[in-house]
Amino acid sequence: MRRVRRLWECAALVLVGAPAWAEDDRVIEEPPTPQAQGEQQHLIDLGTNFDANLFEQQGNGWVLRGNANIVMPQGQLILNGRRMILPGGIAVAEEQSPESPTFSRARILGEKRLERIAASCDLTDPQRRKLRLAMESDIRRFAAVVDATRAKYAGVRVNLNDQEGQKKWHQFQQDVQECRQFLRRLFDSGSLFAAALPATLDPAQVAGIDAEIKARRSFRWRTMVVSTLSKMDDMLGLTQAQHDLLAEALLRNEPALRLDELSPEQENAHLQLNLVYMVLSGVDQGRLKKATSERQWRTLALLMNQGKSMRSWIEQQGILETGEASAAPPNGGGRRPVRP
Repeated sequence: MRRVRRLWECAALVLVGAPAWAEDDRVIEEPPTPQAQGEQQHLIDLGTNFDANLFEQQGNGWVLRGNANIVMPQGQLILNGRRMILPGGIAVAEEQSPESPTFSRARILGEKRLERIAASCDLTDPQRRKLRLAMESDIRRFAAVVDATRAKYAGVRVNLNDQEGQKKWHQFQQDVQECRQFLRRLFDSGSLFAAALPATLDPAQVAGIDAEIKARRSFRWRTMVVSTLSKMDDMLGLTQAQHDLLAEALLRNEPALRLDELSPEQENAHLQLNLVYMVLSGVDQGRLKKATSERQWRTLALLMNQGKSMRSWIEQQGILETGEASAAPPNGGGRRPVRP
């Protein structure tokens, strides 16, 4: 009996101790550190993204191209196979597109400019050859600058979760923005094309270009004004007289909108809205205040101050002409620069 009692005591000890042993023997897998995750998911190839940001994005928009999943500093996961817009205008695309040669991309823009001129006035074959030759010279100068800047980022990969990587990314943005500005001014005042254009065209052709510019600019500006006033009607509850007063003031102060293929305003409602507010801030304030109620004026003043404060940002977007657009003088004297 004593032997049987001892066997039961040993069995009880085994049964009581088993849970403790099982708990102690459980394997716990530690998750990877945030730093290891960041290093794996924040790598961006700046060389791959250079041309996409220069030629495909305008204003202050930025695009990231690559095949890996990316976690931005805001903590949002970009899954491979999807394209999502992030705060600040950053977009991530699934597939990596081949790098576009600077010269060929700029030449496409030049040909579009040339065709737009030809649509406004008949160009002879010698005129086309002369203008195209001037464009080619400007494009070669542009390509030399861009290629030198792109070379700085060839094969450079940065970690956006790292302070040094963020610093490199900001420098990349600054360099691309400078190239964007150069691209916008490629055929503007100071270029060989801008100098060759008035010397190549006759007065009738210059008049045709100017008429086409005036009509297109007026139509585009009127469209912006109508769209913005529709929103202001909802906010202010404008009467017909107030609506007409604002419309007349805005249309009378038409800005020098860019009309070329690099104009971004058609796809940017926020930019259009603030441009109208900015222009409205420059009209006779006393007349507007007198025509509105106290409540309406407080809201209207806020909108105009918003537009005025964003002037620098608006100008950076390339929506406005930077040089003077002019035509041949009526007296047939010396030619002034023509901005098609």
